[in-house]
Amino acid sequence: MQYDMNDGTPLRHGRVQTLINQTALQNSPSLQIPASPFMKHLGFGTGVNVYLIERSPRQGQYRSPWAVKKINRKCRGGETTYIERLKEEAAILKSLHHTNIVGFRSFTKSMDGTFCLAMENGEKSLFSMIEDRMATDFGPFPVNSILEVAAQVSSALQYLHEEKRILHGDLKSANVLVQGDFEIVRICDFGVTVRLNEKLEAADPNSQYVGTESWCSKDVMDGGVISDKADIYAYGMVLYEMLALTIPHMHVFPDEVDFSISEEFEREFEQAELEYQKSLGTRPPLLNYQYDIEYQPVIELFWACSQPLPEDRPSATQIVESLKQHTKIESCIAMPDPKGKLEF
Repeated sequence: MQYDMNDGTPLRHGRVQTLINQTALQNSPSLQIPASPFMKHLGFGTGVNVYLIERSPRQGQYRSPWAVKKINRKCRGGETTYIERLKEEAAILKSLHHTNIVGFRSFTKSMDGTFCLAMENGEKSLFSMIEDRMATDFGPFPVNSILEVAAQVSSALQYLHEEKRILHGDLKSANVLVQGDFEIVRICDFGVTVRLNEKLEAADPNSQYVGTESWCSKDVMDGGVISDKADIYAYGMVLYEMLALTIPHMHVFPDEVDFSISEEFEREFEQAELEYQKSLGTRPPLLNYQYDIEYQPVIELFWACSQPLPEDRPSATQIVESLKQHTKIESCIAMPDPKGKLEF
């Protein structure tokens, strides 16, 4: 089963009480947010919808649009849980101040009475950009684009882990926002964060790692220690997405499937599903393309971040410094063949 940040997983014991300061959102601006039909729908999660709100100019000056996450009013019975989770996310987001993390704008109610979290608009998600590129014959993203994402996302993770002691907990391309031609890259969606201690491990032993299974490392899937290295594995999977133009571990499924119901189809699908479940948390292979030698630094970084043991993965700080100095992270890497291509 797949999970996302709003899948209705019960709140971890004590999280709301310890993370939500009752005064944290008191100074949030009081805004007039229109009802849903008057806003452009951007996306959704279980229990919430995301909309774009265009703000009218003030004294002739342009004002950037905001993304607004709203509780779905159809969530009967579980609405209280979604409201508390949105309050928690708003309080966390309000405490974060980093160029590469989406900015908090307001926590309020819309005109139809539903709770809303207003955030800086990120323009487009990396996931949608990957989908668009999959539809072309351009192949992997250019190395410079991947390195730009790598540098800016690792900077955000360094800030979260080292300064704020927060594990993002659901890093994936859908939670990476891109402005322009990778000029600004930001991470978003802080609905399933985990507090870290000075060892960068879960401060509360009862904490649960939610994540999304294709981006989850084996250590957290098997109930091991939750640490900053769970984010690092997911970070490696984001690099994989830009290299392979596919969701991690989906290589086990055939490219074209005859969806007619038959015993043969059911057997093939069941076998693929078993292979998929078995591959989760491992390093997915780069099968779709041959990569020019210029991709080697990116592949090395992906390789290092997807190490099976969490202690063998680099920290966010090590990644930031490595990218800053344009040095390579030492790992078991693919070697170039005589034709200048990388073989796997």
